[in-house]
Amino acid sequence: MPQDDKTACKLSAVDNAQAIHGSGGQLISRKPGALLLVAAAYVLGGGGMLAWLAFLLLGPLVPLDVELGIAGRLMLDTLLCLLFFIQHSIMVRRGFRLWLTRIVRADFHGALYAAASGLFLLLLAGLWQPVGSALWTPPSPIRWAMILLFLAAGAGAWWGSKSLGDFDALGVKPALRAFDSQKPITATPFIVRGPYRWVRHPLYLFSLVIIWSCPIFTVDRLLHNGLWTIWIIIGAAMEERDLVDCFGQAYRSYQKTVPMLLPTSLKPLIKDQISHNSQITNDN
Repeated sequence: MPQDDKTACKLSAVDNAQAIHGSGGQLISRKPGALLLVAAAYVLGGGGMLAWLAFLLLGPLVPLDVELGIAGRLMLDTLLCLLFFIQHSIMVRRGFRLWLTRIVRADFHGALYAAASGLFLLLLAGLWQPVGSALWTPPSPIRWAMILLFLAAGAGAWWGSKSLGDFDALGVKPALRAFDSQKPITATPFIVRGPYRWVRHPLYLFSLVIIWSCPIFTVDRLLHNGLWTIWIIIGAAMEERDLVDCFGQAYRSYQKTVPMLLPTSLKPLIKDQISHNSQITNDN
């Protein structure tokens, strides 16, 4: 691939760091370690996501009374959110991944990230402290409408994931392919299709809908929803910088055409596209 081709991206700096460090001194570099990490990604990553979704819809699954006052409970809940935000945000940064290649093979970063994220989600769902009674209990018709919206947003998130093509939410595919000597070094193409034709970050948008469509309105839940909303917006802005660095002018053109989080049109703003050039074509 030509070096100036900015319609496909790969973390070449991470790949180069892996080549420099090799795999001899790494903690996770061979097949047994890879298989254990893949298992952890499925159990912790998948289990943590399911536990968090159940927590959103049903409330704390196993309420634990840690005998704190209202302020103490809210501080603990805030800490649980912040721990996940910090872990989630740091581990996706290129600088951290460059350092991580010293001890963990680059192909395993995705599975390790999923396992760590799932662990912190399990902690959040398991240690969350409810505060007070509901500030508002939706009537039955509104409650069912919110649940249907929750399910619709989940379906939208699945649609957005499938639109990315070979989407690997738990990061296990590179780990499983790491020992295939014939495995080519591939790049990520710049793909615009599905809900990405309306907003640049549909997975974040659907996540916000999932969070706010849960029919539980307690003080601690409003704290959770507010913190996650702020983090998602900040995370989207940080990811924008990474995507511009990755895809260059192709992504800048996309930014000019499609809004970041909130759709502004009922019709798609651009055509389905897997870019092989740096031009984004308007649909209207």
